Amino acid sequence: EIKPKVEEYERESRYPMDIVKKMAELGMLAALIPEEYGGSAMDYMSYGILNEELARACRACVSVVSVANSLVGTGLIRYGTDEQKRKYLTPLARAEKLASACLTEPSGGSDLASIQTTATRKNGHYVINGAKCFISHGTVAETFLVLATVDRSLRHKGITLFIVERGFKGFSAKAMPLRVLKRTGIAELAFEDCVVPVENRLGDEGQGFKIMAASLDVGRFSVGARALGGAQACLDEALAYARQRVQFGQEIGRFQLVQEMIAEMVANIEASRLLVYRAGQLLDAGYKRISREASMAKLLASQTLIKASENAMQIHGGYGFSSEFRIGRLYQEARAATVGEGTTELQKVLVAEYALGYRKY
Repeated sequence: EIKPKVEEYERESRYPMDIVKKMAELGMLAALIPEEYGGSAMDYMSYGILNEELARACRACVSVVSVANSLVGTGLIRYGTDEQKRKYLTPLARAEKLASACLTEPSGGSDLASIQTTATRKNGHYVINGAKCFISHGTVAETFLVLATVDRSLRHKGITLFIVERGFKGFSAKAMPLRVLKRTGIAELAFEDCVVPVENRLGDEGQGFKIMAASLDVGRFSVGARALGGAQACLDEALAYARQRVQFGQEIGRFQLVQEMIAEMVANIEASRLLVYRAGQLLDAGYKRISREASMAKLLASQTLIKASENAMQIHGGYGFSSEFRIGRLYQEARAATVGEGTTELQKVLVAEYALGYRKY
């Protein structure tokens, strides 16, 4: 249903809204959302497999599922009021109003404690000023979960989350010019004296860092699953081409150096799958925080995706640059997995600090 349309949508920079609507009908956009709000109430393992399989077909389509459930959905489910859940989760589940999470700013993304976007309380509302960038689905979303600070001097203790609607005064969005992933609706957002009602604050003032940290655990689990699916897609393409291409009188899959690349891909993909699935099992077992396990899963799976895309590209040779084969696009898109929801370098720091005892749950 999805895979045959990806190249056309990317070429036309067209957001796959028709596919997203069908995904909503199947309950995918509301995978983790409780049934009372129109959700599917999936277990985390099933949710991870959903991300994995969708990623084998299209990064844009799996991204809308991941953002809706992991970053936006998790925060609302755990910390939202009943009114906030009814107002924002139900239309999200039906794809009537898509949602997006707004963390990254022009000045940086990994160091959330140093964000520059401010929120000042005035007469029963907040006034938000600042900018966000690389916001997935920002050109089409109607609901935005925005990270801002009520006091920059407080660092992470001043971070607060707000639910901003596209129609709020002072809010604007525009598409970012990209070389790849042009179908994902990635946008730059501006908040110029943007007026947000107090009832649209998620949690208490200063609780935003805690809320987002818990959401990022689920988010990194889903990103790991997405990287895993992307790596599997690269392997799929490599295997098909290695059996199709004939050189020196035999399929290139018969050559040992090609087999070496394939063996490396298979082993690392299976190892990544074990780490990703373990994170899902821990969430299903009731663990509220899995920061260490989620970082390990994202770290290994994203690195596996990069290497798998390189190997698959090499196996294709010159045809990897041809638009007749999808591996060239997969190769370009792979790099996003090492940046989104925490860079590879940040994941390494987190894993190391847990090992050293500097960081604890």
